[in-house]
Amino acid sequence: MNKLRILGFLFFVVVQFVQAQDKPLNIVWINADDLGRELSCYGHPVVQTPNIDGLAEQGVLYINAYANAPVCSASRSSQITGMYPTAINSLDHRTLNMTTLPDGIQPITEFFKKAGYFVTNGNGLNLLKSGGKKDYNFIPSIKYDGTDWNQRKQGQPFFAQVQIKYPHRIFSRDEKNPINPDDVRLPACYPDYPLLRADWALYLESVQHCDAIVGQILKKLEADGLAENTIVFFFGDHGRPHLRDKQFLYEGGLQIPLIIRWPNQLKPNKKDKRLVSLVDVAATSLAISGIKTPYKLHGKVFLGNNIEKRTYIYGFRQRTGDAVENMRSITDGRYKLIWNRTYDRPWMQLTSYKKLQYPAFALYHYLYSKGALKAPYNQFMAATKPEFELFDLKKDPMEFKNLAGKKACKKVQERLFQTLSSNLKIYEKNMIFEDEPTIAKAKQGSKIYYKKASEQQKPEVSVEASYEEIVKDWEKRLLQ
Repeated sequence: MNKLRILGFLFFVVVQFVQAQDKPLNIVWINADDLGRELSCYGHPVVQTPNIDGLAEQGVLYINAYANAPVCSASRSSQITGMYPTAINSLDHRTLNMTTLPDGIQPITEFFKKAGYFVTNGNGLNLLKSGGKKDYNFIPSIKYDGTDWNQRKQGQPFFAQVQIKYPHRIFSRDEKNPINPDDVRLPACYPDYPLLRADWALYLESVQHCDAIVGQILKKLEADGLAENTIVFFFGDHGRPHLRDKQFLYEGGLQIPLIIRWPNQLKPNKKDKRLVSLVDVAATSLAISGIKTPYKLHGKVFLGNNIEKRTYIYGFRQRTGDAVENMRSITDGRYKLIWNRTYDRPWMQLTSYKKLQYPAFALYHYLYSKGALKAPYNQFMAATKPEFELFDLKKDPMEFKNLAGKKACKKVQERLFQTLSSNLKIYEKNMIFEDEPTIAKAKQGSKIYYKKASEQQKPEVSVEASYEEIVKDWEKRLLQ
């Protein structure tokens, strides 16, 4: 009798499991603006991120996940298509010469819709009551079915994006859990100045605001009875919003957190060391939903039955605002090669956005003018860049010691460059490089932005203020 009961129970469990697998899987992307790996679950001190930490305990934390572009519009255009931004002419930030997607490429939203999914894009700040960020560099605009998965028909599966504006600048103070600048630990790629510590503390407080919204979204899934049949992807759209990070192909600009919770499929509280690119999230989301595309995506599937190994991470940077660049990168996880194709200009060329929003931008210029910016930080102020930068990320995670051209690293450099350059012939096939009139238009737009935003955000500082005056204004606002 006991054996019959056990067999009956096991049969019941198997039936329930099979029925659960027959239900279409819901997909949720929680996408945070400018979020690096400064989270408690990634080992960062001081910051409090209990909701994101809890998600990591319930799922898998990826310790080698990267964006492929260090600015939002290029990265998001890549995410939503599963293609590298150069391949869809979407690399220049807020692309002025927007084109339709080439070669029959479509946003993955279209494939989900054709499969019967309800497709949403919601603002996490107000719990999906309004639309979320749509920062794409192609036309036409994506048409979403709604902002909240509860707007769908009963039983209809959904693909939902939840956009969280934090920790994007302008940073927001966390009055409930303030962070003392004296307690923070700056990354070693920055000099230890009080102004930078204060700015970093505000960044971490903005990360805590992000965490609070993640908690609200996860509670909503639970309350709606959807948590068990929904796979949650949590990530940042690119790296952290600091001087040597955002807009650059160094680790701080491309490193992102990636946490995935897939109930009954992924073992909880695990860490995954595989290389993962954000472009892979699209390919994987479609694959685990049983949706096929009529063409090969650049993203690789890293979950489910048809896993593809990723050997390299690629990085792409073009114009951002008035800072015109042409940079590409490749890493195998140990070594990284950056190809500065516009090596005739400085890293610290004018970028109106950073001049306005980043204390470090003015501080570096001011200290350097006095001869007070010490090595190795003063490297970033050079008048030109080397054409190639090669770093051993294991020995030099801050990327200060350029090994390019060194005899001992010749084979590594040649291998990475050959792989990068040969693949760029494919990935850049549809790239339309901006001409001089387009660049001039972009620079003029940035100039207008700087003037208007300065008058709103810093009324006590003239648009013509020197870097010394800007630094003193930052000190007045952040240190007093």
